[in-house]
Amino acid sequence: MHEVSITADLFEIIKENILLHNLSKISRVVLKIGEMTCLEESALRFSFEAFSKDTAVEGAALSIDRVKATARCDQCKNIYEISYFNKICPLCSSFSNDVITGYELYIDTLEGE
Repeated sequence: MHEVSITADLFEIIKENILLHNLSKISRVVLKIGEMTCLEESALRFSFEAFSKDTAVEGAALSIDRVKATARCDQCKNIYEISYFNKICPLCSSFSNDVITGYELYIDTLEGE
């Protein structure tokens, strides 16, 4: 369950931003998470709630925006959606290693006061 260690890292970033921007309370956290990260959303939400207890983040809304996985075909340059198990171009049937999106994992927005 690597969601716990990822949440620990996210909270380090959140703490840095709380200090940097002199915030006392975080009301909302928006994460961008690519489809290819293999993160389990329910486990991430559970660990987020556990880490936020008795902190400035407690009670904050957690929004998770999923980023579709896309690739650029090496042959025809078509950009198309992929899955973890299928990276074949639908136009020319070539395999692509040029993944453009889908591995993102970052804090997009922190709202607080």
